Amino acid sequence: MTGRPIIIDTDPGVDDALAIMLAAASPEVDVLGIIAVAGNVGLDKTSANAAALADLVGLACPIGVGASGPLGAREAESAEHVHGGNGLGGYVLPPSSRAKVPGLSLLSSLIEASTEPVTVVTIGPLTDIALLMAENPAAARQVERFIVMGGGTLDVPGNATPAAEFNFYADPEAAARVFAFGTPITMVGLNATHQALVGPEHLPRLRQSGGRIAHLVEHILADYERAGYGMGGAMEMHDPLAVAVAIDPTLVSTAPRHVDVEDAGRLTAGMAVVDHRYRPGSPPNADLAVTVDVPRFRTMLDERLADLDTRVGR
Repeated sequence: MTGRPIIIDTDPGVDDALAIMLAAASPEVDVLGIIAVAGNVGLDKTSANAAALADLVGLACPIGVGASGPLGAREAESAEHVHGGNGLGGYVLPPSSRAKVPGLSLLSSLIEASTEPVTVVTIGPLTDIALLMAENPAAARQVERFIVMGGGTLDVPGNATPAAEFNFYADPEAAARVFAFGTPITMVGLNATHQALVGPEHLPRLRQSGGRIAHLVEHILADYERAGYGMGGAMEMHDPLAVAVAIDPTLVSTAPRHVDVEDAGRLTAGMAVVDHRYRPGSPPNADLAVTVDVPRFRTMLDERLADLDTRVGR
């Protein structure tokens, strides 16, 4: 019996790399494809990283090349100050020789061809998803659920600007369109991912295994700390938490909320506006991740990545 079919739309990205590794290590999900989008670094690097990571962890799925920048006239953003010039904090993986295909057509075809409902896990800017909804709305409506890493609640500062989380800030128009479309969404925002702190002391099995996965994770954690984003030696596991929710939805508690995204503000572009009131004209359109079972999440990450490290070897 195969796991739940998922598609990952991603901009690797150090925490994206951890998320892809977690997905590959988890029998509860079956990765149908990986679509790369510009975000943390440019599309040439995110697509190369997606293919190289798939090679590393033994995923045979196709790799798609998605959007090279945001919708409209907005300039592309990057987070090289966090993820390094190559997106992996300077860690160099062997380049992949596998073919890459157009991302939007791959996204559509994978959804349409699946005999089971598909979950799409978005851990980068939402440009590809907004384009899918505009160009093939029927396929978008076939998706069982979008698990969106992005945004946050108003009581949690953004990580791109004081108001905005990076994925929404990188393409506010796309994020606003996705939440207005009407398909089921679980939003895994900064209010949840700030709880999901993981440092070396939380990964004892992985540290003991000592293979290529362990070495890459050690490098990622150290790079995150060097960039000034570590929290006392621990890293906020933004993207891995979104994948973990696809693997086991009970890792987080959720609350139905209405979410909109500011797409025009001079100081607030990309801000997620979460309405906690129930009122006419503002019905819930997303399940908001609220609390995280942090010990269980850390155990999942440690055990799954250690097992993957054993399979991948040195």
